Amino acid sequence: MVLVVGYDRHPASRAALVFAGELAGALNVPLHVVHVVDDADDADTAPPNSTSRDEDLDAQHQHVADALGDVQWTYHRLRGDPATVLLEATNQHRASMVIVGRPEHGIGAAFGHMITGNVARNLLRHSNCPVVVVPEFGTVRQ
Repeated sequence: MVLVVGYDRHPASRAALVFAGELAGALNVPLHVVHVVDDADDADTAPPNSTSRDEDLDAQHQHVADALGDVQWTYHRLRGDPATVLLEATNQHRASMVIVGRPEHGIGAAFGHMITGNVARNLLRHSNCPVVVVPEFGTVRQ
């Protein structure tokens, strides 16, 4: 059994990372952390090829290391459409499950989803393995 988790800078993604790490540790299986760097990451940070952008990406890698501790994991920093990259990773690593954060809510997120699509929704439609969608920390159920 192998798990894949999608990771980026959003709070729900960080919650998915923690959940995936706990699950991988409990099952004693390897975890592939797929950090998809897309155009939004470049827009949110410094210009491409800048030192501060690289430092930000390195800091995100360190956050993964801190969150996962002793879990057996591999970090993949890839560029492209998040859903496509995650689908490719699940197929490449023959994942038993892919884990992602729940989509953001609000008007800005809704507009972004209309343009780019929703990663979780696309995974649910196209994945050959189970998809687990994790809400961000502190989300209250109603």
